[in-house]
Amino acid sequence: MSSENGTDDGTNVIEVLDPTGSVTVSSHGIAPRVDSLDGTTIGLLDNSKSNANVLLDEIGTVLVEEYGVEDTVYRRKDKSPIPADDLADQLHSQCDAVVNAYGDCGSCTSWCVYDSTDLEKKGTPVATINTDEFVKLGQSESQSLGMPGLPIVTIPHPMGDLREEAVHERARNAVPELVTVLTTDREQLMAEYENKYLDADEELNESDLYCPI
Repeated sequence: MSSENGTDDGTNVIEVLDPTGSVTVSSHGIAPRVDSLDGTTIGLLDNSKSNANVLLDEIGTVLVEEYGVEDTVYRRKDKSPIPADDLADQLHSQCDAVVNAYGDCGSCTSWCVYDSTDLEKKGTPVATINTDEFVKLGQSESQSLGMPGLPIVTIPHPMGDLREEAVHERARNAVPELVTVLTTDREQLMAEYENKYLDADEELNESDLYCPI
Protein backbone atom coordinates (compact mmCIF):
# COMPACT_ATOMS: atom_id res chain seq x y z
CA MET A 1 0.00 0.00 0.00
CA SER A 2 1.28 3.46 -0.80
CA SER A 3 0.15 7.07 -0.70
CA GLU A 4 1.41 10.07 -2.68
CA ASN A 5 1.97 13.43 -1.00
CA GLY A 6 3.13 16.73 -2.44
CA THR A 7 5.98 18.82 -1.00
CA ASP A 8 6.54 22.56 -0.88
CA ASP A 9 8.90 22.50 -3.88
CA GLY A 10 6.32 20.68 -6.03
CA THR A 11 7.94 17.27 -6.03
CA ASN A 12 5.97 14.17 -5.08
CA VAL A 13 7.00 11.79 -2.32
CA ILE A 14 5.63 8.26 -2.24
CA GLU A 15 5.12 6.88 1.25
CA VAL A 16 5.07 3.08 1.38
CA LEU A 17 2.96 1.57 4.16
CA ASP A 18 3.49 -1.94 5.48
CA PRO A 19 0.11 -3.60 6.25
CA THR A 20 1.73 -6.45 8.14
CA GLY A 21 0.56 -6.63 11.74
CA SER A 22 1.90 -8.45 14.73
CA VAL A 23 0.12 -10.73 17.15
CA THR A 24 1.14 -11.10 20.76
CA VAL A 25 0.10 -14.32 22.46
CA SER A 26 0.36 -14.78 26.20
CA SER A 27 2.07 -18.02 27.13
CA HIS A 28 0.34 -20.43 29.49
CA GLY A 29 1.69 -23.51 31.17
CA ILE A 30 -0.40 -26.64 31.35
CA ALA A 31 -2.36 -27.48 34.49
CA PRO A 32 -0.77 -29.44 37.35
CA ARG A 33 -1.26 -33.17 36.87
CA VAL A 34 -2.78 -35.66 39.30
CA ASP A 35 -0.41 -37.74 41.45
CA SER A 36 -2.27 -40.95 40.63
CA LEU A 37 -5.42 -42.01 38.80
CA ASP A 38 -6.47 -44.16 41.73
CA GLY A 39 -9.83 -42.96 43.05
CA THR A 40 -10.17 -40.18 40.46
CA THR A 41 -13.04 -39.16 38.21
CA ILE A 42 -11.98 -38.85 34.59
CA GLY A 43 -13.90 -36.87 31.99
CA LEU A 44 -14.30 -38.22 28.47
CA LEU A 45 -14.87 -35.42 25.96
CA ASP A 46 -16.25 -36.72 22.65
CA ASN A 47 -16.08 -34.20 19.82
CA SER A 48 -18.64 -36.25 17.83
CA LYS A 49 -16.17 -37.61 15.26
CA SER A 50 -16.95 -41.09 13.99
CA ASN A 51 -15.78 -43.77 16.46
CA ALA A 52 -14.81 -41.19 19.11
CA ASN A 53 -17.45 -42.65 21.42
CA VAL A 54 -16.14 -46.18 20.87
CA LEU A 55 -12.57 -45.04 21.46
CA LEU A 56 -13.38 -43.15 24.65
CA ASP A 57 -15.64 -45.89 26.02
CA GLU A 58 -12.81 -48.41 25.74
CA ILE A 59 -10.29 -45.98 27.23
CA GLY A 60 -12.63 -45.35 30.16
CA THR A 61 -13.12 -49.07 30.71
CA VAL A 62 -9.38 -49.72 30.80
CA LEU A 63 -8.77 -46.80 33.16
CA VAL A 64 -11.37 -48.12 35.59
CA GLU A 65 -10.36 -51.76 35.41
CA GLU A 66 -6.59 -51.37 35.35
CA TYR A 67 -5.68 -47.96 36.80
CA GLY A 68 -8.06 -47.53 39.73
CA VAL A 69 -10.20 -44.75 38.25
CA GLU A 70 -13.35 -44.56 40.36
CA ASP A 71 -15.72 -43.05 37.79
CA THR A 72 -15.91 -41.52 34.32
CA VAL A 73 -18.05 -38.63 33.09
CA TYR A 74 -18.92 -38.72 29.38
CA ARG A 75 -19.85 -35.61 27.43
CA ARG A 76 -20.44 -35.35 23.66
CA LYS A 77 -20.34 -32.18 21.57
CA ASP A 78 -23.13 -31.63 19.06
CA LYS A 79 -20.54 -31.37 16.30
CA SER A 80 -16.77 -31.18 16.11
CA PRO A 81 -16.04 -27.65 14.76
CA ILE A 82 -17.47 -25.79 17.76
CA PRO A 83 -16.12 -25.06 21.25
CA ALA A 84 -17.14 -27.32 24.13
CA ASP A 85 -18.18 -24.30 26.26
CA ASP A 86 -20.71 -25.56 28.86
CA LEU A 87 -19.50 -29.14 28.48
CA ALA A 88 -15.98 -28.01 29.32
CA ASP A 89 -17.29 -26.19 32.39
CA GLN A 90 -19.11 -29.35 33.50
CA LEU A 91 -16.04 -31.53 33.06
CA HIS A 92 -13.89 -28.99 34.88
CA SER A 93 -16.22 -28.93 37.87
CA GLN A 94 -16.87 -32.69 38.03
CA CYS A 95 -13.58 -34.31 37.02
CA ASP A 96 -9.98 -34.56 38.16
CA ALA A 97 -8.71 -34.88 34.57
CA VAL A 98 -10.05 -35.25 31.03
CA VAL A 99 -9.34 -37.30 27.91
CA ASN A 100 -10.30 -35.35 24.76
CA ALA A 101 -10.83 -37.19 21.44
CA TYR A 102 -10.07 -36.66 18.70
CA GLY A 103 -8.58 -34.52 15.90
CA ASP A 104 -8.32 -36.12 12.46
CA CYS A 105 -8.98 -33.24 10.05
CA GLY A 106 -8.31 -29.53 9.85
CA SER A 107 -11.26 -27.96 11.67
CA CYS A 108 -11.85 -30.73 14.21
CA THR A 109 -8.16 -30.77 15.17
CA SER A 110 -8.21 -27.01 15.71
CA TRP A 111 -11.28 -27.16 17.94
CA CYS A 112 -10.07 -30.26 19.74
CA VAL A 113 -6.89 -28.44 20.73
CA TYR A 114 -8.86 -25.30 21.60
CA ASP A 115 -11.05 -27.27 24.01
CA SER A 116 -7.99 -28.82 25.63
CA THR A 117 -6.21 -25.51 26.13
CA ASP A 118 -9.43 -24.06 27.54
CA LEU A 119 -9.66 -26.84 30.12
CA GLU A 120 -5.95 -26.62 30.93
CA LYS A 121 -6.28 -22.88 31.58
CA LYS A 122 -9.19 -23.62 33.93
CA GLY A 123 -6.86 -25.94 35.86
CA THR A 124 -7.97 -29.35 34.58
CA PRO A 125 -5.25 -31.58 33.10
CA VAL A 126 -6.12 -33.00 29.69
CA ALA A 127 -4.80 -35.81 27.52
CA THR A 128 -5.53 -34.70 23.95
CA ILE A 129 -5.77 -37.24 21.13
CA ASN A 130 -4.95 -36.45 17.50
CA THR A 131 -4.33 -38.85 14.65
CA ASP A 132 -0.73 -38.97 13.46
CA GLU A 133 -1.61 -37.27 10.15
CA PHE A 134 -2.81 -34.13 11.95
CA VAL A 135 -0.64 -33.93 15.07
CA LYS A 136 1.61 -31.25 13.54
CA LEU A 137 -1.45 -29.10 12.95
CA GLY A 138 -2.53 -29.82 16.53
CA GLN A 139 0.80 -28.65 17.91
CA SER A 140 0.73 -25.58 15.67
CA GLU A 141 -2.69 -24.72 17.09
CA SER A 142 -1.46 -25.16 20.67
CA GLN A 143 1.46 -22.86 19.92
CA SER A 144 -0.84 -20.21 18.48
CA LEU A 145 -3.07 -20.49 21.57
CA GLY A 146 -0.09 -19.86 23.84
CA MET A 147 0.32 -23.41 25.12
CA PRO A 148 3.16 -24.99 23.12
CA GLY A 149 3.72 -27.65 25.77
CA LEU A 150 0.22 -29.12 25.48
CA PRO A 151 0.70 -32.93 25.52
CA ILE A 152 -0.86 -34.54 22.45
CA VAL A 153 -1.13 -38.32 22.18
CA THR A 154 -1.25 -39.76 18.66
CA ILE A 155 -3.26 -42.64 17.30
CA PRO A 156 -3.00 -44.01 13.73
CA HIS A 157 -4.95 -42.36 10.93
CA PRO A 158 -7.68 -42.92 9.75
CA MET A 159 -10.22 -43.65 12.47
CA GLY A 160 -13.69 -43.04 11.11
CA ASP A 161 -14.23 -46.19 9.08
CA LEU A 162 -12.62 -48.70 11.43
CA ARG A 163 -14.43 -51.68 12.83
CA GLU A 164 -15.10 -51.62 16.56
CA GLU A 165 -12.46 -54.23 17.36
CA ALA A 166 -9.76 -52.13 15.68
CA VAL A 167 -10.86 -49.00 17.56
CA HIS A 168 -10.66 -50.93 20.85
CA GLU A 169 -7.12 -52.01 20.02
CA ARG A 170 -6.04 -48.44 19.29
CA ALA A 171 -7.64 -47.30 22.53
CA ARG A 172 -5.77 -49.89 24.58
CA ASN A 173 -2.50 -49.04 22.84
CA ALA A 174 -2.95 -45.35 23.65
CA VAL A 175 -3.81 -45.78 27.34
CA PRO A 176 -0.24 -46.00 28.74
CA GLU A 177 0.74 -42.65 27.19
CA LEU A 178 -2.58 -41.10 28.22
CA VAL A 179 -1.89 -42.14 31.81
CA THR A 180 1.62 -40.71 31.62
CA VAL A 181 0.25 -37.41 30.30
CA LEU A 182 -2.21 -37.14 33.19
CA THR A 183 0.18 -38.12 35.99
CA THR A 184 3.66 -36.83 35.09
CA ASP A 185 5.15 -33.60 36.46
CA ARG A 186 3.89 -30.67 34.37
CA GLU A 187 7.33 -29.15 33.78
CA GLN A 188 8.65 -32.46 32.51
CA LEU A 189 5.66 -32.87 30.20
CA MET A 190 5.96 -29.37 28.74
CA ALA A 191 9.65 -29.89 28.03
CA GLU A 192 8.93 -33.22 26.33
CA TYR A 193 5.97 -32.14 24.20
CA GLU A 194 6.79 -28.51 23.37
CA ASN A 195 8.63 -29.38 20.13
CA LYS A 196 7.79 -33.06 19.89
CA TYR A 197 6.00 -32.88 16.56
CA LEU A 198 6.71 -29.37 15.27
CA ASP A 199 9.65 -27.08 16.00
CA ALA A 200 8.78 -23.58 17.16
CA ASP A 201 10.03 -22.01 13.90
CA GLU A 202 8.85 -24.82 11.60
CA GLU A 203 6.12 -24.02 9.10
CA LEU A 204 3.34 -26.43 8.24
CA ASN A 205 3.32 -28.03 4.81
CA GLU A 206 0.14 -28.41 2.78
CA SER A 207 0.23 -32.13 3.58
CA ASP A 208 -0.09 -31.27 7.29
CA LEU A 209 -3.42 -29.53 6.66
CA TYR A 210 -5.23 -32.08 4.52
CA CYS A 211 -5.77 -35.80 4.78
CA PRO A 212 -3.95 -37.69 2.01
CA ILE A 213 -6.47 -40.57 2.18
